[in-house]
Amino acid sequence: MFTKLDQEARNLVTYVYRATDGRPLEWQMLIGLSAKQAAVDYAVERGWIVVDEGHNVCLTVKGARLVRDAQS
Repeated sequence: MFTKLDQEARNLVTYVYRATDGRPLEWQMLIGLSAKQAAVDYAVERGWIVVDEGHNVCLTVKGARLVRDAQS
């Protein structure tokens, strides 16, 4: 069972995964995404995403693996 924060972070990672076709290290802008800052910080702390200048985000290899494993 996941906490609400954990689930929001996982949803964010899945969003980035889909936006980048699952390709790690491809930058994407977060415009219009309703992700809470706490969820973004949570995902960064776990190494699932990297954030640059607050609006650009990229998936890490670890983040891509998280989504792929969840889909299996």
